[in-house]
Amino acid sequence: MNFRGNTELIELKDWGTFTEVGAGLGFHRDGRFYTILETKKGSYRGNHTHPVNQYTLLISGRGRYIKKEGSLVEVPMRRGEIVKVEASVPHIMVPEEDCVTFEWWDGDFTAQNCQAIFDVYTTDRIGPDKLKKR
Repeated sequence: MNFRGNTELIELKDWGTFTEVGAGLGFHRDGRFYTILETKKGSYRGNHTHPVNQYTLLISGRGRYIKKEGSLVEVPMRRGEIVKVEASVPHIMVPEEDCVTFEWWDGDFTAQNCQAIFDVYTTDRIGPDKLKKR
């Protein structure tokens, strides 16, 4: 595939940007949705489920995913490693310091908010789901 001179390789759009949480860009390609997201310490992303698998690559920072797989399971995020969240698994990403991630889904981004599963992680933090309710 030749990318030279192709200025329309991907069309980046503002996506997932919230001043209190961090900036974000997203794009569609080959039936999948991709994002590059900043997530600030003291915030979170997620607190929802998806009908398709999600993959997160930590580019910088430090954080963890918490998934509801029977009980709550904490998965440390390591730079350069991919965390996979299976379809329909409730999850939340909690940064321990400012993070930058590259994420993608096996389809478009759709999410169903969780109800009280991750309250212990959201009570003293700000996330996109809290901002949408205002």
